[in-house]
Amino acid sequence: MSKSKLILTFFFIFLFLDANAAQNRINFYVPSELLSDTSVNIALADAGMLLKQSFPHTAVSINEVSGNVNIRLNVRAVRHKLLHKPPFKVLTKLHGYHVTSASIAEGAGVTVTITAETPQGIVNGIYGLLQHKLGFRFYHPKDTYVPIYEKWPLPSRFDFSGEPVFAKRGFHMHTMHPVELTEPLFDPDVPFGTDEVKQYIDWLVRNGQNVFQFWVLRTADRTIWPEYASQYIRYAKARGLETGAVISLSTLQQKAFQAMEVLRPESYEKQIDRNIGWLMQVPFDYVCIDFTMGEFLPDLAVLMPDKKRYIMELISKKYHRKVFENTHVIKRRHSETPSYAGMLIHSVMFYGLADSKAPVYGNENIRFMYDLLLENKDIRETWYWPESSYWVTFDTSVPLFLLPYLKSRYEDIELLKDDGAAGHVTFTSGWEWGYWLIDYSIARFTWHLYENGRELKVREDFALTELFGKDSVGLWHKAVLIQEKYLKNGNLIALMAAKTPFEEMPYPFNRTFQPTSGSFSVVKAALPVIGDRHRERMKKQAALLDEFWQRFSAVTDKLENMHGDTEFMKDTLRAEIINGMRVTALRAKHRELTLLAAAHRNTNLRDSSEYYVDSLLSQAADIRKKAETIVRQQELIYRYPLSLIARKTSTHTSYTFGYLYPVSDLYFWKREEEQVKVSRFDAFFMNIWNFTKTLGLDGLF
Repeated sequence: MSKSKLILTFFFIFLFLDANAAQNRINFYVPSELLSDTSVNIALADAGMLLKQSFPHTAVSINEVSGNVNIRLNVRAVRHKLLHKPPFKVLTKLHGYHVTSASIAEGAGVTVTITAETPQGIVNGIYGLLQHKLGFRFYHPKDTYVPIYEKWPLPSRFDFSGEPVFAKRGFHMHTMHPVELTEPLFDPDVPFGTDEVKQYIDWLVRNGQNVFQFWVLRTADRTIWPEYASQYIRYAKARGLETGAVISLSTLQQKAFQAMEVLRPESYEKQIDRNIGWLMQVPFDYVCIDFTMGEFLPDLAVLMPDKKRYIMELISKKYHRKVFENTHVIKRRHSETPSYAGMLIHSVMFYGLADSKAPVYGNENIRFMYDLLLENKDIRETWYWPESSYWVTFDTSVPLFLLPYLKSRYEDIELLKDDGAAGHVTFTSGWEWGYWLIDYSIARFTWHLYENGRELKVREDFALTELFGKDSVGLWHKAVLIQEKYLKNGNLIALMAAKTPFEEMPYPFNRTFQPTSGSFSVVKAALPVIGDRHRERMKKQAALLDEFWQRFSAVTDKLENMHGDTEFMKDTLRAEIINGMRVTALRAKHRELTLLAAAHRNTNLRDSSEYYVDSLLSQAADIRKKAETIVRQQELIYRYPLSLIARKTSTHTSYTFGYLYPVSDLYFWKREEEQVKVSRFDAFFMNIWNFTKTLGLDGLF
């Protein structure tokens, strides 16, 4: 008997003995061909544990005597069709599942049958039954909602099915940032590090995902990391996930793993051979390559096309791993990519592929990325690679709870569902302050569900309305529209997000990454003389910030009084969401006050006065202190240690703190007050960034 079979057998014997005398029984009937599949094996053990928690007075068994609920797993005999690689539309259907229920005999219980064409489809069906029929919720790796039942709650007859929108669905953990799993992924000495990573892998599988990738960092210990990483990568593969390493040819910034260093006195091919050979000790399924030296830095795919071909052929032909090319929203001249290589089409922040305005990285919009996707989808395996959070001075680090992420990700998936894109892999960069809900929602968006042949459509805010109750539907719709109107379409996000470090650099280093507020930014107020026209426009922006604050605060007040289920976990999740909304509203008010103070700093104007400016800054400080109280409350319910994610600490990244460290004292808010006081708007004022490390100049040699 294999080790996995032995573990599963003992697990179910334990569950059986625990309730041996119980009349109620949930029994899985599993054919031997599925018992030999590791992904099904682990899913059965996980489902058994969850069902035992949900049905405390019910036995859970496998291939034992008939229970009053019998769950049959059935794989259709289509394996001969899988001997070749099927088209992605066919593969998508193979990952789906069909669940039916029928009475055994009057009063004798029910038989639930889960049918799929692959073991992965069976796994999806098991979790689909738990989540979409029995009411389990896999919100966060550390937050699983388990409903409690005395008896089987489902009707004796139903027909339920699920079909993924994309063949490949998953998440990219952006480990260039000091987020929750960066250190557990790279540091074997992190307590329970592999357990933390495996917990996330479980979350992915439970939510119907089958891809997991992350940036490999060049700070990884070359001696011990491959063996350490192989532990959780093997677990991910055992659970049915495809695993990917994201690397670069020679990216400098943020400690990216480099296949070569451009100024190292050794041939590029030898460097590539050695470094890729080291990486391939870890059993990744595929490798994604960034060919730029960094954002707004040279593109080596254009400058060194022979090295692009060399590394791609090495990975594909020698190591037999799939290889992908990364893209970015910075417009570049694209070099030739071999047809066997896939491509990841990126988008950033809360902007969508079809948005008419997306003023990021110097663009008017990013529709050209959609064009690039359409150009490549029939040539190569093409995945969409959008963001659910950005981190650097934009969302979680401020903090802001930005609802447009939900709308854009939902609309992009609706746009792509019939275009033939093979995959959807979400770039995630931190889960606190409600961003777990964005990821949870996106995972659901990647599936089509059907009840008795009728599609169960969801809205972009379904998870929020589910948490807060059906009476909250209208309020959440209003909350999303308010943020869309003011922050995204009205571009107030350019003021509410903090300035990125390089935007405050002198020319020519002041590259634009995030949305800008044009000629009316707060920087204008630092000029020795500012005219009435500019000041009036800044006052109009301040008025819009105040309008947003009032409208969004009013919706938040009403939502706070909404009560859905009263379970402790859901109460805590609701409190987290409300805190995120409160701080977002307060941020608008704070920015209004600092913007007005900046506009009135010019003492050459008749109605300027130090008293007026000091009063505005005093009010801004009061707002900040009110928001700090919410931060203290929120820190009490962070899911990971404060020392890891919200304080100064050593990391494998180019940052000397966790990703929520700027939130801990509302650093950006305080800095903006001080900037106005002393008219210092340069990148080095109250600086927390290490520019040398972020640029990664050490990666040249």
